[in-house]
Amino acid sequence: MKRLSLIIAALLMAWAAAAQPGGWRMPQAPSGDSFEMKEIHVASAGNDLYGEAYIPKAPGKHPAIILSHGYGGSHAGFYSLIPDLVAEGYVCYCYDFAGGGRGSKSTGKSTDMSIFTERVDLLNVLEAVRSWDCVDPDKVFLLGESQGGCVSAITAPRVQDKVRAIVLIYPALCIPDDARALYKAATDIPEEINFMGLNIGKAYYEPLLDPSYDIYAEIAPFKKDVLIVHGTNDQLVKPEYSALATNVYAKSELHLIFGAGHGFHQPEQQQLYSQYVRDFLKRMLAE
Repeated sequence: MKRLSLIIAALLMAWAAAAQPGGWRMPQAPSGDSFEMKEIHVASAGNDLYGEAYIPKAPGKHPAIILSHGYGGSHAGFYSLIPDLVAEGYVCYCYDFAGGGRGSKSTGKSTDMSIFTERVDLLNVLEAVRSWDCVDPDKVFLLGESQGGCVSAITAPRVQDKVRAIVLIYPALCIPDDARALYKAATDIPEEINFMGLNIGKAYYEPLLDPSYDIYAEIAPFKKDVLIVHGTNDQLVKPEYSALATNVYAKSELHLIFGAGHGFHQPEQQQLYSQYVRDFLKRMLAE
């Protein structure tokens, strides 16, 4: 319970700061003369997923990156990263999971959401992005942060022939452990829980209580390249979870950003994060 208390306390402090004058504000959508933005919706399991595609104006097909947000987040969480990526010729598609966040523009109830419903969303997004005229279907990457990183990791083994590599940013591979720390049996789970400011349902936790479910066994079959970036001071998702992932992946690299927590908020942290991602993607395209 100590770990869960730290998680909740850290998030409450972050949200409290956001509510204060001068605190966090919704970032501005990227803009520039070398690319265009299109709002593109994707159908998924009866829901309408909102997304924004940032497309280089240069003609031809481009490599593409699908950006999946974390718990309670939205597509806007990637606005600071997108300009660097689209400047290097990538189509970037950031979207909202169904019921996945307080600022979501997608349909769907947060009480129905889980990492497994989000996997279905990502599978449908991947199919859509690979079909676009501006995208080279053989050069598609998955990039996910926190819960979106967890979802990208459990999705990747199912689509090995459709993605070039994956990028996991402080992936929340702790989610099954956290669920089991909160609840010992499915009967203990309330029908609705307000967790970290978001109302979620029994569907979020119940599948994770299956003692046979091993998230590392699920991600291990992915045999292509994996980049993981994690902060050394992350109290929400301990960097040890990412270190263990490097032991189960066939080809992976882990970069630690010293002093960073759950999110890279300082300019030098953001610069390192962007550089690690761009260098990795460039190497993958060169192979």
